[in-house]
Amino acid sequence: MDDQKKSSRFGLGVLIGTVLGGLTAFFLSPKSGEENREAVVKKIKELKKNIDEMEIDKKVKEVWGEVTEDGKKTFVKAKKELVKRMGDLEERWQEFDREKYVKMVEDSVEDAKSETKATAEKLLKLKDMFVRDWNKVFVEKKS
Repeated sequence: MDDQKKSSRFGLGVLIGTVLGGLTAFFLSPKSGEENREAVVKKIKELKKNIDEMEIDKKVKEVWGEVTEDGKKTFVKAKKELVKRMGDLEERWQEFDREKYVKMVEDSVEDAKSETKATAEKLLKLKDMFVRDWNKVFVEKKS
C-alpha cells in the first residue's frame, strides 16, 4: 500500500510540474496581450467543448467501473455545473488558470454529490477525470 501511495504522489508531482511548466512557458512567451487573450479564450472554448462532448456511458464506466443510473445522473449533473461555471470565462479570461479550474471542478462535483450514493473514491475519480481534460487542452505535448 505504501508503494502505491508513493507512486501516486510521484505521478501527481510530475503532473503538477508539467502543468506549471507549460503555463509558465505560455504566459512568458513573447506574444502580445491580444495574442495571449485570443489563445486563452480559444483554449477555454476547446476545454468546454471537450467536457460538453464527453461520452456519458464511457466516462461513467471509467469512474464507476460500470454504467449505473446513479453514476449517469451524478456525471451529468457535475458536467452541467462545470460547463455553467465556465460560461462567462471568456469575459474574465485573465482570472482563469488551473487552480481556478480545479476549484470549479471541485465545486461542481460537490454540487452533484448531494444527489448521489457514490463513494468519496468515485467522486475523486470524477474530479480527476475533469482535471485531465485541462491537461489535454492546456499542456502542450512536445514531439
